[in-house]
Amino acid sequence: MRHTKFLPSWFAFLFLGLAFFGGFTPISTARVDAADNASPLKILLIDGQNNHKWKETTPLIVEILESGGFGEVTVATSPGKGGDFSEFSPAFSDYDVVVSNYNGESWGDQTQKAFEEYMAGGGGFVSVHAADNSFPAWDAYNRMIGVGGWGGRNEKDGPYVRWKEDLQKFTRDMSKGGGGTHGRRVPFQIVVRDAEHPITKGLPRSFMQVADELYGRLRGPAENMDVLATAYSDPATRGTGEHEPILMTIRFGEGRIFHTTLGHDVAAMNGLAFQTTLRRGTDWAADGKVDLPAVDGSVLTSKEAASGEPANAAAAEAQPKASTSDKAASLETPPALDGEGWQSLFDGESLVGWTQKNGTASYRVEDGVIVGKTATGSPNSFLCTDRTFRDFELTFEVNVDEGLNSGVQIRSKTRDDSGRVYGPQVEIESSPGESGYVYGEATGRGWITKEQPIKDAYQNGTFNRYRVRAIGDRIQTWIGDTKIADIVDPESASEGFIGLQVHGIGKKTETYEVRWRDIRVRPIANSGL
Repeated sequence: MRHTKFLPSWFAFLFLGLAFFGGFTPISTARVDAADNASPLKILLIDGQNNHKWKETTPLIVEILESGGFGEVTVATSPGKGGDFSEFSPAFSDYDVVVSNYNGESWGDQTQKAFEEYMAGGGGFVSVHAADNSFPAWDAYNRMIGVGGWGGRNEKDGPYVRWKEDLQKFTRDMSKGGGGTHGRRVPFQIVVRDAEHPITKGLPRSFMQVADELYGRLRGPAENMDVLATAYSDPATRGTGEHEPILMTIRFGEGRIFHTTLGHDVAAMNGLAFQTTLRRGTDWAADGKVDLPAVDGSVLTSKEAASGEPANAAAAEAQPKASTSDKAASLETPPALDGEGWQSLFDGESLVGWTQKNGTASYRVEDGVIVGKTATGSPNSFLCTDRTFRDFELTFEVNVDEGLNSGVQIRSKTRDDSGRVYGPQVEIESSPGESGYVYGEATGRGWITKEQPIKDAYQNGTFNRYRVRAIGDRIQTWIGDTKIADIVDPESASEGFIGLQVHGIGKKTETYEVRWRDIRVRPIANSGL
């Protein structure tokens, strides 16, 4: 790490002169001196004022970004509160990316202009936590960070941006109100919303951050902004009750910005979620690519937050481990029906191990088959396993009468007040229909699988082989050898029963039947995913 206290103004003037007379190569998306792709990033870290303890957190950011030879960090420390900013003029163009751990008084006009030119010309910028509270009156800066908080921000600055789970999309809320809030510092789950971006493509679909401030009610221009990940701000911890943006990217001219709201203090920066996303976001901001390896799914999990020494941040980056028979099977192929560990859920003769919940449909055993029959005027009925399951593979054969809608619940539960079954349901329906897709039974979420291109995988009038895999928050389904659904569902319970649904019918309709056989489950312990 190199440390610069106050960078002299003559350096900035020299830079501008060289640029004017053609002696300086314009900013581009390539790394500075990046002929050798393995060379460390040249990173400028700005601090000096912050309502957070920047003297404690700056050294951690440096360790994180220099770990494994990833970057070479120079720190530019601004004058203190009330100081003279006329001599604070970092040479932004000397660096691949600028990282801000700053929240304080405005920089000088010339420094702001130089930073705008750097970014518009293709520079990289990373805003860390309270840096998005800075400069509420600086228009260009607010367009760079997308959304920000505090500093008098309100509806004049732009919308609130939130993920709406019921709509499965982001909304822009222009209602009146201040910008910036947070509840108690607690661990929380981060959910990836754009899994194809280079920053998030190498991450699990959901993972935990250690106790941190979960920023909410941020608002701003939100132009050219892609929200990569959100977190639910729980009202139980004085949160907003909204899925708030946590990781974002923004385009400003030719420049790239990575905005993370994580990293309140030393403890939060020790979180591997902060460290890995900071490194990947910085890599992308520098040149539009992420060259770091994917993060092992056993390191960042959706169940437990992990911490690590910042100096060892690179150790968390590794290609996903190969699975073994006692861990997760390959996620690229359907569950193998002849593998070890399968357990029958149906003995072929009785309904031992099953209990009916809801509705008045009937269930009987006939020739080694469970037959469910509709009852006139009955709501949905469910025959449910007495056992619950967490990570597992499931297979069964099913034959449903044409015209009947049915399904198999997985990881489902009953409500305490009404006993109503709710949770993910793998759809069973005669073709053409939504067979194999995942529905949120009695959750108010509707279809969990939003894209449904395959409508004819189910073969009418015969038994169809279903295969289901549920590991962590990932659910996959197949009918025969056709893959139907592959989704991430962090909103549902991680454990619950399996249930055979007979759909309700109206009072004046004919009865239908649905038949199941060869119902087997293979629990997966220590999946590591």
